[in-house]
Parts: sequence; C-alpha cells; structure tokens
Amino acid sequence: MSENKHDDSAPLRPRYPEGGEQPVFRRVTESRAPYPDQVYQPPAQPQRAPTQPQRAPAWAQGGAPRRSRHTVLWALAALLAFAALCLMGFYAVSLYQAYPLFRQKAAILARNTFAPGIYVDHVSIGGMTRQEAEAALKSQSQQSDNSLWIRLHVDGLDWTITPGEVPIQRNIAAVLDTAYAIGRQGSRETIATATTPFDYRYAHLYHTNTAKVHLYTSVTYDPENVRAFVRMVEQRVNRTAQDAQIATFDFGRRVFTFTDERPGAKLDTDDLYRRITAALDRHEYTGTITASTETVTPKVTKVELMNTFTCVSTFRTRFTSDKNRTANIRLAAQAVNGTAVMPGETFSFNQATGQRTKEKGYQPAAAIAGGATVEEVGGGVCQVSSTLFNAAAMANLTIVERSPHAWPSNYVDAGRDATVNWPDLDFKFRNDKTTPVFLVAFCENSDCVVEIYGAALETGVSIELATNVVNVTEPPVSPLYENNPTLEHNTTREKIKARTGYDVETYQVFVQNGRETGRKLLCVSRYPMVQQVIEYN
Repeated sequence: MSENKHDDSAPLRPRYPEGGEQPVFRRVTESRAPYPDQVYQPPAQPQRAPTQPQRAPAWAQGGAPRRSRHTVLWALAALLAFAALCLMGFYAVSLYQAYPLFRQKAAILARNTFAPGIYVDHVSIGGMTRQEAEAALKSQSQQSDNSLWIRLHVDGLDWTITPGEVPIQRNIAAVLDTAYAIGRQGSRETIATATTPFDYRYAHLYHTNTAKVHLYTSVTYDPENVRAFVRMVEQRVNRTAQDAQIATFDFGRRVFTFTDERPGAKLDTDDLYRRITAALDRHEYTGTITASTETVTPKVTKVELMNTFTCVSTFRTRFTSDKNRTANIRLAAQAVNGTAVMPGETFSFNQATGQRTKEKGYQPAAAIAGGATVEEVGGGVCQVSSTLFNAAAMANLTIVERSPHAWPSNYVDAGRDATVNWPDLDFKFRNDKTTPVFLVAFCENSDCVVEIYGAALETGVSIELATNVVNVTEPPVSPLYENNPTLEHNTTREKIKARTGYDVETYQVFVQNGRETGRKLLCVSRYPMVQQVIEYN
C-alpha cells in the first residue's frame, strides 16, 4: 500500500514504455485560430506555469498513452479548416464556371448599339450603331420623301405639291435618341425576375426582343410653305363677284342699258391648309386632294337694275320771253345735259359750264350784282342752277354749296333758288349713292327742265321741298336819296328798288305712298331788306 502512495512533493515524471524513444516536446508559443478568417488574441493575463503531468494511475500503466485535450482541439480545427477549404473550392469552381457567361453579358451591355426588337418606320435597327441606323432611316425616308407628289384639283385647275413647293424634313435624330434609351431605362417592375442590378440591366435590354417596340419619325415642314402654296392657289381661283352695272344711258331717249352680273368664287383656304397638312402628317405623300370654291352671289343683278333705275326726280321753271336771257338758259342747260355723276363725285355748276363768255355764245342779259339789277354776259343762267338745285334735293343728293340771291327770284319760291357767278359763287352737290346718277337738262317751250336718272329711292318714297318764312323785315318808308351829277338837272331816277327782307327755311319732305313720313331741314335762306335808293341832280 505504501508503494503506491503518491508523493505530492516529488515532481511528476511521465512513464514511457521500455525500449521506446523519448518523444520530443516543443513549447507552443502561439495558437492557431480554428478558422482562417479569425485572428488569435493572446489573453490579457499571463498564463500559469504548466504543472507537471501527474503519474498515470496504476490501472493505466503498461497501456497506450492518453490523448491530450490539445490534440482533440487540433483535430477539430483541422476538420473545420478542411470543410472551409472544400466550401471555398466549390464556390471558386462555381465562379469559374459562371465567369464566361458574365463576361459575355458584360460585353453585350457595353455595346454602343440599339436593343433588339426596336423598329423605326418599320426598319429593324436592333444591333445597329447610331450611324448605321441613321443611314438606314435616311435612305428609306429619302425615297419616300422624294416621292411627294400630291395632286390638287380645284374647279377644273390642277396643281402638284412636290418637295420644291413644300420641302420635307424628318426628326430622325430625336427618334433615335428615344430608341437608344430603350433597354437602358425603365422601371424594375418591368423585369420581375432580375435579382441583381447587373441582371436587371441585361434582362431589361433584351426585354424588347419579345416585346417589340415600334417608333415612327414625323414629317417636319415649314407651315408657312404650305400657307404660301395655298395663297398662290387662292389667287388663281378666287374671283370677285361683279354686280350688274349701267352700261349706257341714252340721254335722248332716256333709256338705260346694263351689263350682266357675274358670280364670284371664294376658296376656303383654312380648310385646304388643314387637309394638306393632315395628309403630310399621315405620311400620305401621294394622292389627290379635291376642293371646290364657294359661289359668291353678286349684290346687284341685271333684272334688279332694270327695275330700279328710273327717273328719280324732275323739276322745271318757266322763263321769260327775253331773247338774250333765253339763249343763255339754253346754253347752260346744254352744258349740264349728259353729265354722269359717279358715286362719291361732286358736281360743280361752274365747272360744267365754264366761264360764260361771248365766245361761247352767251349774251348780255339782266342779272343781280351788288344788290342791283345790271346787264351781264350770261345773265339768266342762275335759273338753270336753281332748277338743278331743286331736282338734286328731290333726288336726295347731298348739297355741298348753295347761295340764295340778293332777293327772291320770280321763277321759283323764296328759299329754292341757287345763284352762281364766275368764278367765286358756285352751286355743288355730291353723289353719296352707290350707283351713278345722270343729269338731263333741256328747254322745252318756255320751261327749263332738269331730270335726274339713277337708282330709285326706297319703294314708294319720294321727296318734295317745302319752305317756311320765319322772319319778315319791311324796308323804311322813306327812300334814300343819292346825288348823281351825271343826271339831267332837276331829274330823279330810282337806282335801287325797295325790297322786303325774308328769312326762309327750306325742308325736304319725305313722302311714302302719299303720306308724309318726315322732314329734314335742307337750308336757310336770308334775303336782306333793301331800302329804296333814288338818284337826283
């Protein structure tokens, strides 16, 4: 029992089998981590000194040596390391097998070409570079654009729209920009099977191979070129409607002749412009566009003129039997006769007759000058101007210039005369109608007659003249005496006759179907009072 007692004070020494070599033990100064990616960290406190191994118990002596804890740990670490190496090897092999496919996809994504399945104007540009696609589209568009030949037919006339009239351009560059972005942009929902950004890009690029994309270029042209072409056509086909007009007027027979009316034509330029641009926008470069002008009806027809033109007004005054005065009246009437006053024109009595001279056949006759009756070449022509004044006012012509005599005339009522004197005192009227008027003046027996022919007034309407004396001024009872040494001694002579003064209003009276419908003040005539003047010696 004492032999087997263990002495704790003696150091432990290991036992080895007889005849065996003593194993060499090396001090382990560092420990390896069980995994390659773990780094060993030494303990913060120094380790305790190793103790001497205890002697094996008696029941273990003579057998195999006992495996230590460190050996078990090393075996476990080796096993884990081997498993890690196997996994890494498997992963490396899988990467090596997928790398060629990855490089192939990466090369495809790096290409500067259009995605497959893209068509522009029915031309497949998938796999083409931008230069190749642009050349292919320009070649096709040039063939189609040069084939622009639209026939325009309007009212029996033909025109052709070619690139010469309307140059054509296409937005190829803009459409190719849109096409190049396809496969490079898009939402992730489009490709639901993609797992990584790289796979997403590749799958989206080739998504168009099954979901085809069709793009179309649009025709670009200057709208003003189309407008200019339409205006050119408009100038050829538009036609202004021509109203029937007076061709002639026979002053002797008082007969009118008229021209025929002519319908006009008007092209709807806005509609034609829209139809041409719509065809170009639909890429319809051939075909025929037919248009028609609208008929423009003349405002005045020949039948209407025949029923409208007539004698609008007539006025006559009676003259005396004075031979010279009658000759002057006939000459002035002949000067006025046959005058056509066009719309907007102004008639002048002095211009129509000119200066009344002996060379023209005018004779000395009684006339009013300076408030007295004198002998004057052309005396009596005021009766013609007064007769014309009444006829013009009754024809509703605009009176421009008119003056009364110094006292009322004996051939017309006060307020209805019109005196003239070359060159300052004139009678004028203006034709404000849309149709001409014709003057017929003549002497018939002892009457001076003026007729005005033209478009009649409103149906059933005629104009009469009425006067109203608003003021009367009587001359003084006593005459005014003036000395005249040229008279015989103790003789007298009436130089100026006493005359009553008048203020007279003249009205145009409008009558329709025999009833007065209104009045219009035409003019106011003032005839001054004249005191009697007696000369003596």
